Amino acid sequence: MNILYVHRTRATGVEAVHIGQIVLGMRKLGHRVEMLSPVGEFIEHVTPASTQATGRRGRLHGIGARLPEVLFELLEIAYSAKATLEGLRRFPAGSIDGVYERYAIFGFAGALIARWRRVPWVLEVNYTSESPLVRPRSRLFKPLARLLDRWLFRSATHIFAVSSFLKRQLVDEFGVDERRITITPNAADPAVFDPATVGVPGDALPQGPIIGFVGGFYPWHGVDLLLDAFLRIVERHPQARLLLIGDGPMRQELQDRVSRLGLSGQVLMPGKVAHSKLAPYVNRFDIGVMPDSNLYGSPMKIFEYMSMAVPVVVPDYDPLTDVVDDGVQGRVFKRRDVAHLSACLDQLLGDAPARRQMGERARQAVVDTHNWMNNARVAVEGLRSGMA
Repeated sequence: MNILYVHRTRATGVEAVHIGQIVLGMRKLGHRVEMLSPVGEFIEHVTPASTQATGRRGRLHGIGARLPEVLFELLEIAYSAKATLEGLRRFPAGSIDGVYERYAIFGFAGALIARWRRVPWVLEVNYTSESPLVRPRSRLFKPLARLLDRWLFRSATHIFAVSSFLKRQLVDEFGVDERRITITPNAADPAVFDPATVGVPGDALPQGPIIGFVGGFYPWHGVDLLLDAFLRIVERHPQARLLLIGDGPMRQELQDRVSRLGLSGQVLMPGKVAHSKLAPYVNRFDIGVMPDSNLYGSPMKIFEYMSMAVPVVVPDYDPLTDVVDDGVQGRVFKRRDVAHLSACLDQLLGDAPARRQMGERARQAVVDTHNWMNNARVAVEGLRSGMA
């Protein structure tokens, strides 16, 4: 099958990993995949990913971040129009068998190309114009964005939503037939994140049990909540260490607080680690934590913890309880409840056999279901269903 993959991202961070792994998976399944995006072909950067914004991608981000929201939204619309014309020029009738598009607000290029080329069009939905995004949207174009969403979601041959929350939103708020929606959470590569083959990082890390987190130090990730919980349990488990891998605007605030609390010897903050070098660090985790999240998104870090046979501790948001059962692959705590988070960590720290069993079940879930090849296979099946 000849597939056109359409996205409108800078192809950095977890977006690059997700896009790259789906495209690589489709190609491993024997399909020819072309890309239509602001950054062109970038798959060589995600095997496994180098997820730093460089070159043209970094410049695009710098320009977009400084624009007033209304102007930014006008440029989004203009880009989609330009991408539609470029796609029609590059891919004449008969050259593609289907279009796979990663949803973006005001992103209509894939839909129009598929319609004019009379091929199936499937849509991957990670959020909608109604989602509380980091970048707030203008009120001026909000009605247009919602109207376009409604048309896009109802027009797609099939939709892949990353969480049950998004599926319910598509059905209840946008009127999509639920039979045309498949829930496909994020995933990991069990061959890359494999505890049987991955070593340990070159950095010296303590031998005691390690509670680990990977991600940006932003308010919505709740690293401060994890620090509060760790403070409660460190007296009961003096050998425990908290390993916080990442960077972000809260880094200095967290470091200052760790120092004030006298926890500098127990809390380790090595900084940001490239995705290609991350697996050995996760291999040292005894517990992997997602301190906080949101209602709709599917955090990739959870699947990478799980793939390394690390039991996870997650808040009770739908995208996380879609994949983690309390007491099976890890523990589920009441969101933003520091006491419950602390209790879950305490229970796991005190029961090494339970940690091992949960970790083994977590890895098996990735091997069986939550891996990129499976997601790519499901995506291709969605395209094939539209060709019947």
